[in-house]
Amino acid sequence: MVALPVVAAAVPAAMYVSSKLSIPRDARLIGSLVSSKLAYKAIEKNDTVNLTYRFDECYRKNPDREALVFEGKSYTYRDIHLASNRVGNWLLSKGVKRGDIVSLFMLNSPAFIFWWLGINKIGATGAFINTNLTGKPLTHSLRTATSPILIMDTELTTSIANSLDEIRDMGYVIYSYGESRHADFAMPVDLSQYPDADTPEHLRRGTTANDIAMLIYTSGTTGLPKAGRFSHTRANTGSLFWARFYNFTEKDRIYVSLPLYHSAAAALGMCLSWNCGATVVLARKFSATNFWDDCRANNVTVIQYIGEICRYLLNVPESPLDKVHSIRLAHGNGMRPDVWTRFRDRFGIPLIGEWYASTEGTGALTNYNTGPNGTGAIGYRGTVARLMDKGLKIAQFDIQTEELIRDKNGRCIECRPGEPGELLTLVETTDPNRDFKGYHQNASATSKKIAKDVFKVGDTYFRTGDILRRDSDGYFYFGDRVGDTFRWKSENVSTAEVSEVLSLYPDCIEVNIYGVEVPGHDGRAGMAAIVAKDSMQWDKFAEYALKNLPRYSVPIFIRKVPEMEMTGTFKQRKVELVKEGLDPVAIKDEMLWLDGHVYKPFKTEEHQRVIGGKAKL
Repeated sequence: MVALPVVAAAVPAAMYVSSKLSIPRDARLIGSLVSSKLAYKAIEKNDTVNLTYRFDECYRKNPDREALVFEGKSYTYRDIHLASNRVGNWLLSKGVKRGDIVSLFMLNSPAFIFWWLGINKIGATGAFINTNLTGKPLTHSLRTATSPILIMDTELTTSIANSLDEIRDMGYVIYSYGESRHADFAMPVDLSQYPDADTPEHLRRGTTANDIAMLIYTSGTTGLPKAGRFSHTRANTGSLFWARFYNFTEKDRIYVSLPLYHSAAAALGMCLSWNCGATVVLARKFSATNFWDDCRANNVTVIQYIGEICRYLLNVPESPLDKVHSIRLAHGNGMRPDVWTRFRDRFGIPLIGEWYASTEGTGALTNYNTGPNGTGAIGYRGTVARLMDKGLKIAQFDIQTEELIRDKNGRCIECRPGEPGELLTLVETTDPNRDFKGYHQNASATSKKIAKDVFKVGDTYFRTGDILRRDSDGYFYFGDRVGDTFRWKSENVSTAEVSEVLSLYPDCIEVNIYGVEVPGHDGRAGMAAIVAKDSMQWDKFAEYALKNLPRYSVPIFIRKVPEMEMTGTFKQRKVELVKEGLDPVAIKDEMLWLDGHVYKPFKTEEHQRVIGGKAKL
């Protein structure tokens, strides 16, 4: 018999070890991974890999359950099932075959979901085109899709009309769908003439891990969009894991205000709901003023965010109703550390599920955050989780060459805790969750994302292009995108870190930091595009910046912008700003520069002084 004092002493010791190793948190992660993999194995065994089977399971279990709410109208699983069958039968009548690609240029609406499911039900693939695109980015995306058919929302006629000849030259047959007036150049779709009977079962049977469910495009922050191949397996396993990790059930009502053409809303909004029978409350688009009213009116329990959405919500005037809601979870990615605590406290959010992933990548992180510990972290992996899964590594990186640093043997060097580097995720073709499918019709971009012989001969890793650091406790923190960090005065300047500091200044609404080339100077000088309140006093702002940042990190140039240029998924655009540089003749916005310790107007005379080397920067 064990002596009682020995047991009493062992209990706190065991609790300490458990806490130090974060065993409960790792157990949640590992348990969710294992159970989702087992669930997927069953899916493979039953030959139901095609993601439409997840929807079908909900439909057959409870056909009259509310699946979707859009602008006050409710749709049951039966409604969506029959509507998507009509789409599938219409597509078959137009000669669309298993393996074909159908381009969708559609806004958020129930119709998007009807078309998406209808396409997948016949074994075809949907190319989800960003509805904010026009001109070259739009035509590039359509050309990349290699699709014979374009389904166009009638509200998006102008964007297509402006590039019509080029789109037709690609061989597209253009169809329009919607209640608005149909364009003369597009053939209207009338689904009412087509049966709602099930499409032939053999068209989706035999779907494998290599079959692509959707082409989902990168946001275009660093150039033209690239079409990521999003497989049926990825859609299944990602949503299976998230449903388990965050305890989703059929009682959840998920508010999706992000665009369905993006993987966050598509995979972790819609697909997730089909894994647990939840209801999606879909918004046509994000609106900071309508967000909480929508959530309250529809008894929402889970909200999605991305990018700057949480900052926009904080910028709305405070209300006595801020905490009057039924939200149990806010999940998404890109919540900035300077926003995190303010957002949680003001709106009374009990659980923040920040995650890190990319549409095409081979790894993911997530932070189950319920309090101050881990605030601002994009993910967490304790000692046990890191020992069991060594597929995520942070490697030393040269910000000037933008290459991984290798030792004398040609191997990459893993960063120590606290040291920033590029996140690499393991590529394994035998594991569908870690098989990099690459970019559709873009072999060059695909090859640039691959690193070989990284830590040992023969291994392969996906280059995320993101600078991260992991602390000694196991929390992962985002630093910058590769190319965003720049050198000035022989020092590394992190645009994300500078932005976080300056964003805390009361009169700053939004801040976008980037580096610009200055003739006669090495590296790049810091520049800030800022949306400021009318009450902004720039001399006080300069004083704040100099006090809270190293001198080399303080932006030398300020560009006063009326609003921030954003992608459709609320990420700040930088490429265009960097290209425009600092010439006040070419830039229409008012500009300032740090002359000594004060921001002063920056016009042609000052520009000539700078480029002529007569100004001290």
